[in-house]
Amino acid sequence: MAEVAGDASTLPTRIARSYVRRMAESGGSDPFVAMLRAVASEEESAKRLFAAMEQENLEMYRRVIPGPGLERRVASVGAQLIGVTFSRYVYRSGPLAEMSDEQLVRHLIPILRGILLD
Repeated sequence: MAEVAGDASTLPTRIARSYVRRMAESGGSDPFVAMLRAVASEEESAKRLFAAMEQENLEMYRRVIPGPGLERRVASVGAQLIGVTFSRYVYRSGPLAEMSDEQLVRHLIPILRGILLD
């Protein structure tokens, strides 16, 4: 995710826009969606995929957000986006699924800011 590079103060906006764009353009075939669908039937495969994604994210975020607790913050971002992905792109029901892409971006920015920067 090249969007991680840059000023830390605008990181939540870049993440939210990148995530929503990637999910909207994937047509349901994003690896994040596949991982969630695979959890029930292929738990070990899903764990390996998640661990690889988390490690890659840690390396990228470490360049932008210094300081202690980064692992917890990145894990919390992952948990937040897993929940959004499940609600919006797997279950496809509820308020998150009903939002436009731009509404979802605006909804995610303060949440991501709180997790990463506050």
